Amino acid sequence: MKQFSWKNKIYNLLSCIIFILIWEFIATSINNEIYLPKIESILSSTKEIVSDKEFIRIILSTFYRTVLSYLIALVLAVIFGVLSYASPLFYYLLNPINSFFKTIPTLVLIVLALVWFDKDKAPYIVGFAIVLPILYEGIRNSFKEIDKNIIEMTKIYEVSFIDKLKKIYLPKIKFYLMSIFVSTFSLAFKVVIAGEVHGQPKYGMGSQIQIEKVNFNTSGIFAWIIIIVLISLIFELINSILRKRVYRWKR
Repeated sequence: MKQFSWKNKIYNLLSCIIFILIWEFIATSINNEIYLPKIESILSSTKEIVSDKEFIRIILSTFYRTVLSYLIALVLAVIFGVLSYASPLFYYLLNPINSFFKTIPTLVLIVLALVWFDKDKAPYIVGFAIVLPILYEGIRNSFKEIDKNIIEMTKIYEVSFIDKLKKIYLPKIKFYLMSIFVSTFSLAFKVVIAGEVHGQPKYGMGSQIQIEKVNFNTSGIFAWIIIIVLISLIFELINSILRKRVYRWKR
């Protein structure tokens, strides 16, 4: 198993090296930094961005928007999930709104957010609106997996709603969130960046990408892409750790 794991890592490394070599060959052949910058230019731009005194503030601003929009979506998803599971009427009332947010394209949602709200609030709204339907449906579906015999027992012994919430529903929600937290948070992170690209708040990773675009600094755009990819890889690492824990609990 360990040998297989090492082979995968070697293959991944070789794939990255081949990709970089092909990139450098094409970039050298084209010889146009606007269309396709060389690896050296991208690394230089990355170093320049990271060494900027505002870099940490820019990263933290995007994270703040992501965390806030995610937390609001999570709280409402839990409330709506519990209510829609407990009341079919509430579920059918909420269903058209949920379907609307699920089907609307992200770019259209960004445009609407910019029309209805100012540029600083748009990334929050977009992150919230994209993640909420996913969390809501997941939480509601997780309730359906609860053993019906347990629910019947709570009715027989007249267990209060608060006790059912504490002993049955919340543990189920916790288990579900542990399995999908990082993937949904990572999605919110990317969507918030997309909102920043169009909304252009003063501080934000998306705003910086837009500035690089306006200045035709393609190497700067790729530098920010590298930073976003590295952050996403950290999310994936956390996700794999959480999934292992969840899988161990299931066994």
